[in-house]
Amino acid sequence: MSTPTKIGIMGCGVISGIYIETSQKVPYIECVAVADLNPEAAQFRANQYGIPKACSPDELLADPDVEIIVSLTPNRLHGKVGMQILQAGKHFYGEKPFCVYREEALALLAEAGKRGLRTGGAPDTFFGSAWQTARKAIDDGLIGQPIAATVCLQGRRGPLTAEQRAMFAQFAQNPTRSTAPGHVSFFSVDGGKYGVSNTFDMGGYYAVNVINLLGPATRVVGMTARAFDEVVRGDRTVKIEAPTHVTGVIEFANGALCQWLTTSDVYGTGLPHIEIYGTEGSLRCPDPNIFPGQVFLRKPESQELIELECTHSISQDTRGIGVADMALSIQKNRPHRAAGEMGAHVVDILNALHESAEQGVRIDLQTTCPQPKALPVGLPNWTLDE
Repeated sequence: MSTPTKIGIMGCGVISGIYIETSQKVPYIECVAVADLNPEAAQFRANQYGIPKACSPDELLADPDVEIIVSLTPNRLHGKVGMQILQAGKHFYGEKPFCVYREEALALLAEAGKRGLRTGGAPDTFFGSAWQTARKAIDDGLIGQPIAATVCLQGRRGPLTAEQRAMFAQFAQNPTRSTAPGHVSFFSVDGGKYGVSNTFDMGGYYAVNVINLLGPATRVVGMTARAFDEVVRGDRTVKIEAPTHVTGVIEFANGALCQWLTTSDVYGTGLPHIEIYGTEGSLRCPDPNIFPGQVFLRKPESQELIELECTHSISQDTRGIGVADMALSIQKNRPHRAAGEMGAHVVDILNALHESAEQGVRIDLQTTCPQPKALPVGLPNWTLDE
């Protein structure tokens, strides 16, 4: 086993805990430093998980021991912080979206290429047991040639019931998601701006998992809308400045057409999150925000949905497994799966859906990416292929 790669965490908000926990369970990475503009937030995380160093962002960028910096900053800062990380000579891995604008994504890839560094980013739920089981089913030809797909995220929340309030309170008390006193979610501040809608925030899970199953896309046509001028987020009223209902069609390089819907304007009715349709059958997949879940197969001879037996082992929240795969891939000199090229491709797709709506034309994508290599069957939990 190689020596674990030392990583640092930039941004100590809600999501940082699970990244640190994953780094302490996989053998390929070791979190040695955490940083935040708020020193109390960095110290809170360091104390919680026994991280040796709590520091400022500038100190993390200058740390000679850290090889990969994971940026868990607000969406609008992803491009700027990613560039700072690369210019400091570190490999960059970021939370989703990779950045907000296509130009930022292309600049990050160019800077990394110039410096011989790697880029990558969330979501990495496609490493999970559900998504690798679905990928194997497609690769094994269980549905024949994929010809179409649907993506559906209906994300409007109604008034919280007493049961839901209790559930959210319990969630907030979970040590993994706890934060330093006074923490304010960037969603309550930036939630109405372009790049922080359901399409950019949650849509990445859908786009990455479909790319994992079908490969890269080539062009899109989109329509957008905005049903409300403001929404209530917790105890704040947020002004809505960008489209909140995005629909369209994405054409993939293999010829499959994907109907896309990501919205925070409508109440969900139980429609499937992702389905993949082939010449010889169809697959129904679970919520792409999670690693495990049920995958169902429908074959021509019956309308019955048959649950597929799980073929892979990552069946718990393992956010950060993409960082571990990047670190191992650097050591082994091979491509990593949650690559910056795929993150940039998602940014291209999401912006193209909006541009198509604004311009009334079909948009050819400016980027592409490799389809991530499938994980081998039989890997023990918390491990990757070496």
